[in-house]
Amino acid sequence: MLKQGFKYKQQKGFTLVGWLVVIVIFFFFAYLAMVVTPAVISNHTTNRILESLKEEPGITQKSKRDIWKLVENRMIVNQVDNLTRDDFDIVKENNVVTIYLEYDDKIKFMGNVYILIERDKSVELVRN
Repeated sequence: MLKQGFKYKQQKGFTLVGWLVVIVIFFFFAYLAMVVTPAVISNHTTNRILESLKEEPGITQKSKRDIWKLVENRMIVNQVDNLTRDDFDIVKENNVVTIYLEYDDKIKFMGNVYILIERDKSVELVRN
């Protein structure tokens, strides 16, 4: 029999299992961020490269090959090495040059699980 006046202590805080769940969730998202961050940075850098072509003087008078050389040189300087010439399409019409970029970035997450980032961007360069 319990004595009169004896009260059970209420549990406060996390249990060991609770802490383990929190730690596993934290490390899962930390690992996810480490795996995806390089692709996000590459994506941002590629956007900057394409947008910087708008400032290039006489870009609409250049040949497709010269425009590709500009893109390629900027990719080398910015260390973007996951793109090839096949990912780009340069279309010249009148005084407008449109550069299309389309590719899939497949990132191995863990085991046989991959993260697929589909990329589709176009930039219209008008005679300046």
